[in-house]
Amino acid sequence: MTIFPRNSLFSRLALALVASFLLLGLALMWLTRLLDHHYQDEITQRLHFALAEHIVHEGPLFLDDQPDPAAVERAFHNMMILGKGFEFYLLDPDGRLLNYSAPAEKIKRQRIPLTAIQQALSDNPSLPLRGPDPRALERDKIFSVAPVLSEGRLQGYLYIIINGEIYDSVVAQVASEEWPRWVALVLAATLGFLLLSTLGLLAWLTRPLRRLTDDIEAMEQQGFGSGTLKLRGRNPPDEIHRLSGAFNALSERLEIQYRKVKSVDEMRRELLAHVSHDLRTPLAALQGYLETWLLQQEQGRGDPEYVRIAHQNAGKIHKMVDQLMELARLESDQVPMQIEPVGIAELVQDVLQKYRPAAQAKQVLLDVQPKDPSLQVLADIEKLERVFTNLVDNALRHCQAGDTITVRLTPGPEHLSVAVSDSGIGIPASDLPHIFDPHYKAANSVRGDSAHSGLGLAITRRLLALHQSPIEVSSQVQQGTEFRFQLDWA
Repeated sequence: MTIFPRNSLFSRLALALVASFLLLGLALMWLTRLLDHHYQDEITQRLHFALAEHIVHEGPLFLDDQPDPAAVERAFHNMMILGKGFEFYLLDPDGRLLNYSAPAEKIKRQRIPLTAIQQALSDNPSLPLRGPDPRALERDKIFSVAPVLSEGRLQGYLYIIINGEIYDSVVAQVASEEWPRWVALVLAATLGFLLLSTLGLLAWLTRPLRRLTDDIEAMEQQGFGSGTLKLRGRNPPDEIHRLSGAFNALSERLEIQYRKVKSVDEMRRELLAHVSHDLRTPLAALQGYLETWLLQQEQGRGDPEYVRIAHQNAGKIHKMVDQLMELARLESDQVPMQIEPVGIAELVQDVLQKYRPAAQAKQVLLDVQPKDPSLQVLADIEKLERVFTNLVDNALRHCQAGDTITVRLTPGPEHLSVAVSDSGIGIPASDLPHIFDPHYKAANSVRGDSAHSGLGLAITRRLLALHQSPIEVSSQVQQGTEFRFQLDWA
């Protein structure tokens, strides 16, 4: 397996980058050469732009409206001292060649168009300015030109090609020597350094994307819960790492949803198992008492006690089903909350009042401290009442004659602490970590005469979780139990 597969993003970007740098290098070499020629031509033409005018001023080149061969030869000879790169041409007013400093076989044009000459003689000409080269049909060269006048009358033009054939041959010779290769080498080294630096930067930038791809492939192959869904390393605040962070958050949410779906599925199977187990006894009792009552009815006698007991068992079944459905609804995370100010002391007194007859029958004392109606918390009153109902009902079932159940409200700076304590039989230490699990029953659990399927405390914990309040418990056998949680002030 290669580090960078052929079809990876980095490989494609690197290939495009290399091609771009090659094209850029060729374009820069061509543009550099072009600009260099342009720059040199402009400097050379500016230096020699008045050359033709100086020659014309040194002496007349025409005699009786005809070129003076001696004067022309003398002028050409004197100016050749300046350099062999100059080529001299004497033109008539229409641009036809009258005389020149070149072998006749070299001349390819006998007439020079006057367009470039007129531009050069205009005010403020734009340099470099190129004109036709008499030695080539299609070639233009930088030049110097001056009109030849006699008594104010135009007799022709002195037309000088500044960089002639000799200059071109010297340039070609120099271009074939070593220094152009050094220029190309320096340019190639510069572009190579920039290319390698850019590729390194590109590899560094795409590394999080490669990790992200690996994590997505791991998620596809291993599924949720594999522990491989998060990207490694720190997350600087750039776009690629923000994408990685978004993927981490998405994977966490997907994993949470997966666990919830899995939990709901497990709860569904567990629900079916517990329903079949917990409802078997009250259903059998209900069926037995109804069958007995029917037999007695057929014999002309019927004990209404059997109907009462059957009705009691039907109530147990109803309560069990309600608890199961309530827990399933709470586990689905689709429970609406109506948070509002609640007078908690009054709410607790209402719950205790509901259980007072049963408590008096067992000789158990119920109390709330303090009985302060000004204590107000933010809660869903219906769900908070269910919390106290479950906790008081659980405490009452595990109390005996002479025990007490106390709801203690302790104000704090940010929260109100609530403790529901009893002096009952307590819970063994080995059972404490499990008492909030659905259907779990402690070793010394007391069911009583009503339906208790071990869901009350599980429902209580879930209701308090909706209030963002964890519940804690402490207990000692034969000394009592205390449940604690906190609520926000209103």
